[in-house]
Amino acid sequence: MKAKIKNILLVLSMLTMTLQPGFVAAGLPEAVNYLRAQNDNPWITMALVAAGETDIPTSHLRNVSGDLATDYAKTILALTALGQDPTTFGNIDYVSQLKSYYDGTQMGDANLLNDDAWSILALASVYEEGSPEAIAAKDFLLANQNANGGWSYSVGAGSDTNDTAAVVIALLEMGVSASDSVITDAFSYIQSAQNSDGGFGYQVGSDSDSGSDSWVIWALYKAGIDPTSWSVGNNNPITHLESLQDTDGGFWWVAEGASEWNNKNMTPYAVIALSGQTHPIGYFQPGSGSQPGTYSLRIEGENSNICNTYVAGATAYDLLENGAVECGYTFSGNRDYGTFFLESIDGIVPSPPSSWMYLVNNEMAMAGLEDLGLEEGDEILIYYDPDYNSPAYPDYDRPLKVEASENNPEENEDITITVSYFDSGWHALGDATVFGGDQEYQTDSGGEVQMSLPAGYYTIYAEKQDFIRSNQEIIMVGEGVSQNVGLTVEIDQGGHGNIGGESIIFDVDTSQLDFGSLEPGETGSQMVTLSNSGTVDLNIAAAVSGDSVFTENIKIESQIWSSYSSSLDINSSQDAEVSLEIPSDYIVLGVKTGELIFWAQTQ
Repeated sequence: MKAKIKNILLVLSMLTMTLQPGFVAAGLPEAVNYLRAQNDNPWITMALVAAGETDIPTSHLRNVSGDLATDYAKTILALTALGQDPTTFGNIDYVSQLKSYYDGTQMGDANLLNDDAWSILALASVYEEGSPEAIAAKDFLLANQNANGGWSYSVGAGSDTNDTAAVVIALLEMGVSASDSVITDAFSYIQSAQNSDGGFGYQVGSDSDSGSDSWVIWALYKAGIDPTSWSVGNNNPITHLESLQDTDGGFWWVAEGASEWNNKNMTPYAVIALSGQTHPIGYFQPGSGSQPGTYSLRIEGENSNICNTYVAGATAYDLLENGAVECGYTFSGNRDYGTFFLESIDGIVPSPPSSWMYLVNNEMAMAGLEDLGLEEGDEILIYYDPDYNSPAYPDYDRPLKVEASENNPEENEDITITVSYFDSGWHALGDATVFGGDQEYQTDSGGEVQMSLPAGYYTIYAEKQDFIRSNQEIIMVGEGVSQNVGLTVEIDQGGHGNIGGESIIFDVDTSQLDFGSLEPGETGSQMVTLSNSGTVDLNIAAAVSGDSVFTENIKIESQIWSSYSSSLDINSSQDAEVSLEIPSDYIVLGVKTGELIFWAQTQ
């Protein structure tokens, strides 16, 4: 039974880190090699960062694996560890999506405590520990401390070392003093679970395991306590954890041969602990660039956004090159005149009078991409200009910015969208077109438009002739639940999960739709099954994000995705055909990815 509980923890309660002075264990290089050979996930990403590794893959962070608050939290923590912006990575605002799990009193499932602890750490990693969501989660945790000083994975259950350690880390991050009785009582409970081998089990009396060792070590580091000071004879948490490393570099859960359930899934936790680190590993101020040497890169294509990320580099060309790895686009150019001239991005090759142009800090650049050295805080905006003669020189296209008064409004609640343009500062822009859902809106003379949207998930942006397309704002309307389905297609020119609540249990029978290889003019289609096993009837809607080939061409039951709606009765299922038609004049090639979101709300 103990092993089964541990497996559940692996699925539901993983996440985070902060740089902390400490030693580097002798077995770390071997452990890093072991992790490099595994399938990437947020925990492995954080472990590699903790160990000081570079050249860490990020593509696996573009789609959240799962539909729990903790799934979004661990993705955010992996991104902040990497110095990436979780509000824009892959054109998705993961922070807003995490906040959508706030019910007014706590984060995620009201029956769980681990999601509150990890949500706090994720929000703190983007400097939102003072947000209503983080404060409510803190109060919820304080109200659910057990009499023995510990916390459980769920409300009212017996304490365990893993979740007690996670809550301690979260409360310390929220400003609770290490000398506060809340923390000292928690450490008293944890220490009561220490075994004669120096290690810790999941609960008092459990055999020591590498996961529990690691979580306790994280908490000790967070409180400024040397883990080696918690000794039993010649043993301590560090020596016990090191004793579980195998010759291949991985760390066994318990001593080899001691359990039929044994595995090396705890290796990322061990690497973090033995690197002398705790949580969060990194912090990121959205919009700041966060780490030295990283800069904002946004690319607006002919019809949609191509990239919005932070990347390292010494020149604007470096950002273009490194951004291709982060965002998955291709580009080409020439150096016929002694410096790099950009000719195409993602297969889009302008012909006069159109061209690729770029701005630095929203103003015209006075140097080529290769010649522009970057300074701290610089922002590079590369954009497709349909007519470089309009507006007439020396004027140029001005960038737009869209802002929403509320990112998680109630259904049909009025919200204000403001559009502004940059000209030595930001100014309101009238008569701009704002796109939201399946409608278009025009801003008034003050640059504002009122929206009232049905429940769903919306990407809002603005356009106007002779201006550069705006950034994107994600609006999540109403208190529904969603299922995300990854989309993949290769353009050839010649999972399963439940979302549960008191009454909503909505399921989609796949987590990935791969349309294979399609040529322009061809259509691919696949079936998905939607199921309602809850206690209320549901209304279903959909949203699509990612590459424009999906956002502009995905249909569900022969309707463009933005018009799709359906009802799903209690204890019923229905099939939905998802189709993708590649336009006959489509000129881009390569593998494209996106995400289809089914949104469920009670009728």
